[in-house]
Amino acid sequence: MKRFMALLCAAIMLVPLSGCVGNSDSEFPVTVGHTKINNAINDAVVLSDNAADIIIEMGYESRIDGRSDECTQKKISKIDSVGGRDEPNTEKIIEMSPQIVIADETLPDKTVKKLESNDIPVLCFDSPSTVKELELMYKTLGILFGGRVTGAKLGEDNYTKLYGKLDKNVKSLPDIIKPKTVCYLFDYKGKTVTGDMLGNIIFLSSGATNIASAMTGGQIDVSAIKEKNPQYIFCDTGMKKMIAKNTSFKNLLAVKNNRIVEIPAESFSRGGVSILDAVKTVTETLYPDGKAGSVAENYGIKYDKDIFLTIGNGADSKENDVDGYRETILIIQQRLDDLGYWPLNETTGYYGETTAVAVSEFQSANGLKTTTGETNKKTLDKMFSDDAVPRSEPVDKQSAEDSDSYSEDYYDEGYYDDSYYYGEYY
Repeated sequence: MKRFMALLCAAIMLVPLSGCVGNSDSEFPVTVGHTKINNAINDAVVLSDNAADIIIEMGYESRIDGRSDECTQKKISKIDSVGGRDEPNTEKIIEMSPQIVIADETLPDKTVKKLESNDIPVLCFDSPSTVKELELMYKTLGILFGGRVTGAKLGEDNYTKLYGKLDKNVKSLPDIIKPKTVCYLFDYKGKTVTGDMLGNIIFLSSGATNIASAMTGGQIDVSAIKEKNPQYIFCDTGMKKMIAKNTSFKNLLAVKNNRIVEIPAESFSRGGVSILDAVKTVTETLYPDGKAGSVAENYGIKYDKDIFLTIGNGADSKENDVDGYRETILIIQQRLDDLGYWPLNETTGYYGETTAVAVSEFQSANGLKTTTGETNKKTLDKMFSDDAVPRSEPVDKQSAEDSDSYSEDYYDEGYYDDSYYYGEYY
């Protein structure tokens, strides 16, 4: 977890807008994209709230003369608004006659053409999705406002400061075996922060696993949310009650445990102080008082002193989950997998012979008196403790070629792997 920044920076792409400058040693003119800037920007209209966040972070907020309604940062809240980010009042902007308009890639072409036909250059930034893309945006905006040398250095320095704070947050996190699973929902229909978005960095920096990190396009199916069952849900302002009351989410761990936290949506798209505020909120939610919480809390399992699980409990589908143990068994199987005892490529939710064999081996390896493969409170206390002993060598998994035929039925014959035979025991 604590090496995530280095790993993240190892796989980077540059945003299309780059700070291409000439060979002169003077600060100006500079060329950014296809736009030549002859002098430092002293009066800009900023429609992009992400760009505004970075400009403020670099100390150039006094050079913003107009903003969009989405630029809600306190330091520029008294500056005149020119309307919406994607539908600004172009006549008002033309009347202001700024040196430049800084916008997102979502600004319509017709708006860009109208402004440029009135000799107002427009720079549209693609939204950064990696820390390296964010670094380039810092440098480019620095060049616009401060020049090829001074501005570029200021941009790099401010990005380095931000990067350092994100990295410091990761290194300060408690060590845990399994990161907590989370997601961010902009609405209850599945609009979310996916792995190709800047907001995903917030979860990485907070030591959490975003259930949508392998997805792109800012969308996840509601069925996938239910399947991945996040322990925490972060959502836009005003969404908490709607999510809690939505019947599709009623069985989620986050809903059952009242772990739904509101964070303004703009915090997941901005790259300045807002991203740090979001990281702080997520981190404090996951690790109150700087503590990781118990292993059981991290996995989201709950059980009482009378719990007893054996072959036949649970089910391989929610529809067949008569005794209500399926969710608990899924978590147990996941824990066995993380400790190296689980031989299948997926968890099943059914307590069959495979589960019993894995539990039995865990019990033996951890010095428990009961080694029957049946699960009681003492077994679970040990399994979900910090000192649970993992398997010396994780059990071999099935090959990909056998994935369709590999199931708990295979283990009903009594085989665990090539070196273990429990037929007589069962």
